[in-house]
Amino acid sequence: MGVVVPAPILVLIVAVLIAVAAALLGRLLSVQRALVGERLDTDRARAEIEADHASATETRLRLERALDAIPQAVLIADVDGRVVVRNRAADSFAEARHSDALVEAAIDELLAEALERRDAHRTIELFGPPKRTLVIATTPLPDGALVIVDDVSERRRLEATRRDFVSNISHELKTPVGAIGLLAETLLAEDDPAVSRRLAERIVTEAFRLDHTIEDLLVLSRIEGEEDPVHESVAVHLVMADAVERIGPAAEQAGIVIHENDAGRPLAVLGDRRQLTSALYNLLDNAVKYSDRGDIVDVTATSAGDHVAIEVQDHGIGIPKPDLERVFERFYRVDQARSRTTGGTGLGLAIVRHVATNHAGDVLVDSRLGEGSTFTLVLPGATGATGANGLDSSTDPETGNA
Repeated sequence: MGVVVPAPILVLIVAVLIAVAAALLGRLLSVQRALVGERLDTDRARAEIEADHASATETRLRLERALDAIPQAVLIADVDGRVVVRNRAADSFAEARHSDALVEAAIDELLAEALERRDAHRTIELFGPPKRTLVIATTPLPDGALVIVDDVSERRRLEATRRDFVSNISHELKTPVGAIGLLAETLLAEDDPAVSRRLAERIVTEAFRLDHTIEDLLVLSRIEGEEDPVHESVAVHLVMADAVERIGPAAEQAGIVIHENDAGRPLAVLGDRRQLTSALYNLLDNAVKYSDRGDIVDVTATSAGDHVAIEVQDHGIGIPKPDLERVFERFYRVDQARSRTTGGTGLGLAIVRHVATNHAGDVLVDSRLGEGSTFTLVLPGATGATGANGLDSSTDPETGNA
């Protein structure tokens, strides 16, 4: 027979059980809330970490892009001398061969000095080809060292060009000015009309020489300033005719015959007619100056794929092989004595080179000493030939319409 529990006690027991269950449920809910809060905090922390990582990655990428955009080679090493950052320009020195291996060796030596808290720098000449001058500088960092390799070859070349230009132009201007002054002084004291006339003629010659030098300088300056001339279709035969006409008096005086060879069909190039005429005139002028009386200078235009080649060939004294690479430099002369006789300024072939560069073309030279020289001006061809006004042959020269 079971035990009968009085109703009040049963109610009390149920109440206690309910209270205990409520307490346990409250603790469970509290623990659950704590766990949920921790999970939320963890997710938030994870999101913040991921955001910081993404930001750091983007910052590093920006840094790498900035370093790659720098023309100088940049390397950063840690305290143990290990390179931890290297930009694109510095990649050429990694596992370098031949002359670049000298640069890598110098970097290692200077890096060791920088890690000992000393600034260091060194200049290295690499004879190439091409010839290069590199300046390597290292600077200590709190946790390593910085290495910068700067290629100063172009700066050195420009500095040398500027010095040579100032020296040469000073000489070119001083010589005729000095001669004019001396001749004029002599003329003042001369009573003989015949001698006075010869002195006056010499003054005129020197004045023309001075004027020619200044004119060439102005032409060269204008062509250098027109780095992107207006390119239009220009008939090659018109450029040849203009240049031959300009050189005609000098060629006749020197006893040189200019022979234009017909290409057989109309040819056209893309370019500035004035610049092209100036370039071809200077090639003809050079050929006339270095030819002997009675020689023939041939000027020929031919099609070379999508380019046109204008060739000027003389049968004069030729150019020694060591001088071929320098003939397009300003004021450079192969034969100084002959240049003084002919009165050249040494700027003509420099003008030709700049015109070729401005037209995305090239100028080539082939020469044999004692047999003559051939200069070839290669220019982008134009679609169709052109008429007298630089218009396409299928265009009405008056209206400009087809």
